[in-house]
Amino acid sequence: MSGKWAKNLFLIKQLDDDQMQAIPYPRLELHIHVLYKTVEAGVILGSLIGPAIALIRKRPMGATVFNSVRNGALIGAVAGPLMTEGAIRNQPYERIYDRSYRLRYNRDQVRVDRAVSYGAVVGAATTTFLGQGILPGLLIGIGASCVAGGIYNAKFNKQPKQKAPHALKKEESKKEESGDAQTKTE
Repeated sequence: MSGKWAKNLFLIKQLDDDQMQAIPYPRLELHIHVLYKTVEAGVILGSLIGPAIALIRKRPMGATVFNSVRNGALIGAVAGPLMTEGAIRNQPYERIYDRSYRLRYNRDQVRVDRAVSYGAVVGAATTTFLGQGILPGLLIGIGASCVAGGIYNAKFNKQPKQKAPHALKKEESKKEESGDAQTKTE
């Protein structure tokens, strides 16, 4: 992982374009991004499905919701790398790099990932301090900060969307795909 990736994710300061282009491991950055998103989705879905399971099966609400959220996070953690590899398996390096580069410029995505990172740490530290273990706070922190970040992006973020200045254009991307298809058929 590069220090520029970590600065972009964890620090609020915007990097210049030269720093944003310094992506030594674009495949790994893409994997981490998708891992964040699938774990976030698993936690949110688990928190929505858990209460329904508890009510239908007449089980204790707290334990059932916790198990559902935990299982959602685990499924997301396993599914993320598999989904990423499935999507980029035969893609040229330039496409993978371009996707990682554009993700660095997606301030809404970066903001939610930053909130989830900090929320997970604060949640885990809080429940550990309270003697409840790391996992409950970690999951609560992920879920709450993911929702809070999404609400902030939707309702309060008034900054215009910033596009990656050196991203591949759709026409270039299509030419690469058709060129790859022609090379494969020859």
